[in-house]
Amino acid sequence: MKRWRHFIVVIGIIPALIIYVSFFMYAFDFITGYFWLFDWVIYILAGLLWLYPAAKVIKWLADHESH
Repeated sequence: MKRWRHFIVVIGIIPALIIYVSFFMYAFDFITGYFWLFDWVIYILAGLLWLYPAAKVIKWLADHESH
């Protein structure tokens, strides 16, 4: 039963990504369309924003798997 953390990550990350994408799809309806450069910056920031929490989760998973 050493891989229970993988199960927790899978169960948690899928709904989290669905909520994340849904939120930004809703928000983009209001904040995009004014200027193309602003749109690019918003899309890039939203695309990279999820990397920080994902890195924390992967680090937590890797730290406990190394024992």
